[in-house]
Amino acid sequence: MSSTKDYVFYVLSIFVFIHHLKFVITLSSFKNVDTVNNHVQQSRITLETQSYEVAPGITYEYMYIKAINDVDHPKATILFLHGFPSSLHSWRHQLKHFSRQGYGCLAPNMMGYGKTYSPLNKDEYKAKSMVNHLISLLDYLSLDKVFVVSHDWGTLPASRFVLYYPERTLGLVLLSIGYQVPGILDFDQALKSSKEFCGFETLGYWQFFDSDEAAKLIESNLESFIDLLFASNATLIKTALVPLGKLRQWLTSGRRTNRVSFMTEDDFDVIHQFLVNAVRPKLNWYKAAIGNINWNDEMNLDPNIKRPVLFIRDALRYPCLTPFWHDKVNT
Repeated sequence: MSSTKDYVFYVLSIFVFIHHLKFVITLSSFKNVDTVNNHVQQSRITLETQSYEVAPGITYEYMYIKAINDVDHPKATILFLHGFPSSLHSWRHQLKHFSRQGYGCLAPNMMGYGKTYSPLNKDEYKAKSMVNHLISLLDYLSLDKVFVVSHDWGTLPASRFVLYYPERTLGLVLLSIGYQVPGILDFDQALKSSKEFCGFETLGYWQFFDSDEAAKLIESNLESFIDLLFASNATLIKTALVPLGKLRQWLTSGRRTNRVSFMTEDDFDVIHQFLVNAVRPKLNWYKAAIGNINWNDEMNLDPNIKRPVLFIRDALRYPCLTPFWHDKVNT
């Protein structure tokens, strides 16, 4: 395990431990879970998926490891929300790490992924709906309060989870992407502003993802696409992925590159499997954001978070955007 992964595990562990002590979590929160996931209870690191219908016609696939029911030292449950183009598989190390410490771990495949509901209509990808789906899953598992840990696009429903249901939230952890304040995205202005501050459009690839041709083009060049997203040469993110037109150019030319060392062949195969003939639903997260489909739900939502928050940024965030976002985001 790399030193970076060790650091993230350490920081997450300290955050969860400290803030866990601030809340009283009674065993009644877990009283009905014994009937669920018995095979996992027998071996705390056995990871198998299950499914649950969170709403009529809407099913979520998930992994769940029950917290240790220690009367003197009850453990909380951590809800892990993945981003693009990952899946619940991306949390496997965290599930093993925290479950070995006795914490409960719940990792669903988000909408558009795996066996979870994957509509083709972008208007179904509302953050409020996703949060309600997660609450339904927690209720099914008799889980009252959880720590919410999120990465990439998972930070959107995570940010809304704590706003809509602060009483169900012990703490919020955001990886890579910071807190997204409710608001209207002026996409054209965002492209213009990022070009002004950084010299290139940091959301330029969103425009490609929003196009009608994107899904088919990606599916026809999956190896090339995955190579670029997980390139060992980090400068390719800024030169071949995010600026306007660059991702399409990379795919149509079928370019390949070396992937990061921590991505095993098994990891590659899992991501490849999740993307084969299934890219379009995943792109709806981008289409929904550009279309501002959440604004009607969120225009009157109090944006102030009333729970502990930990943000861990990645090494590739653009320092050039600091002056721009300083004036745009409430901190």
